[in-house]
Amino acid sequence: MILYEKAVAMLQAVNPLGTIRLPAQDACGYVLAETVASRVQIPPFANSAMDGFAVRAEDVAAASVSEPVVLTIAGSTHAGAQPASGEGGAWEIMTGAPMPSGYDSVVKIEDVAVAKSHVQLSSPVDMGSHVRNAGEDFADQDEIASVGTLLTPYHIMALAAIGQKRVSVYRRPEITIFNTGQELVEDADVTLKPGQIRNANGPYLMAALQEMGYVPRYACAIADEPEHFERCLEAALPQADIVISTGAVSAGKHDFIPDSLRALGADILFHKVAIRPGKPILYARFSEGTHYFGLPGNPISTAVGLRFFVKPLLRSLQNRSPETPIMARLLTPSPKKKGFRFFRKAYISVAAGGELQLQILDGQESFKIHPMLRANGWAVMTENADGNEPGEAIAVYPLTSNQWAL
Repeated sequence: MILYEKAVAMLQAVNPLGTIRLPAQDACGYVLAETVASRVQIPPFANSAMDGFAVRAEDVAAASVSEPVVLTIAGSTHAGAQPASGEGGAWEIMTGAPMPSGYDSVVKIEDVAVAKSHVQLSSPVDMGSHVRNAGEDFADQDEIASVGTLLTPYHIMALAAIGQKRVSVYRRPEITIFNTGQELVEDADVTLKPGQIRNANGPYLMAALQEMGYVPRYACAIADEPEHFERCLEAALPQADIVISTGAVSAGKHDFIPDSLRALGADILFHKVAIRPGKPILYARFSEGTHYFGLPGNPISTAVGLRFFVKPLLRSLQNRSPETPIMARLLTPSPKKKGFRFFRKAYISVAAGGELQLQILDGQESFKIHPMLRANGWAVMTENADGNEPGEAIAVYPLTSNQWAL
């Protein structure tokens, strides 16, 4: 049995997967394998931020309610038009239209009185008011995103704005899932017999990985038959970067997976980690490069294995930095066994003063799914103490990747 930090260090030390080039608009959710910089200015030209009139600030510096300034309308420009050139007065301009040369500011339409061929201003305007200058958003060579950045819709917006057609990204891992256990029933329409349970881990793993942006393959549920398992695993290995199984990794009579992995040539890097729940977790590698996780079969042990072991590996394979927790103040005492890292179902909320606070939920047993429907995070209690007291700052992680992850 090893400590969690040693186990996760192995997962964070793996080399990233290879790269592919994608159209920028298809790259959302992928991780950049190159640093992208703008080769243009955005906006590409000075333009108006408002509907109104372009003026020279010095021409209206003396404008007041008692002595308004009257300017002749010299022309008009709309968005998409070629830049114009004026020689004074006021120039009618629409939002996004290029600033005509000879003018330095824009007065909103609401702030002028418009006659047929003149406008009247009753106050001065600041130099550059309501003008979007060329390069004000992105200058030439400004960095858009660096290697290891998970691309969001906002990155896609920026890439489109600068005209970046394609980007190099790390390919997403191919993931295959097995569930083991002769007690498992796949068909929801089948009436359970004594001793049988429905397979909850397979649907959970599929849904959780899809929510992270991956496209896992569900292989099957396998009864406790090593030969069948080994045939299925051999068939899956050529097309999988990661194989995840649930069950059959503890120390019982039917926990055959460690022996089957050795028979197929896998190198077991760790089996049993000082954590609760999920202590029997197994991690192995095949010589061809496939990573293998054997997760314990209790549903919350499976969830902990995915969240705190598989996910760090996924980040490493796509060259992402380790995830950073946030801290919350514990509300009630939380005893634990010293020497083990505990992952606890938790509810994180905001106290009256704005600080995050943490409630450890009832029902911490690894077979209990119901508390997860209330939980919005994991509280991580480290190995160093035999419990935590109210007021202590505890590391917390979101349940899923689309909550409040940093």
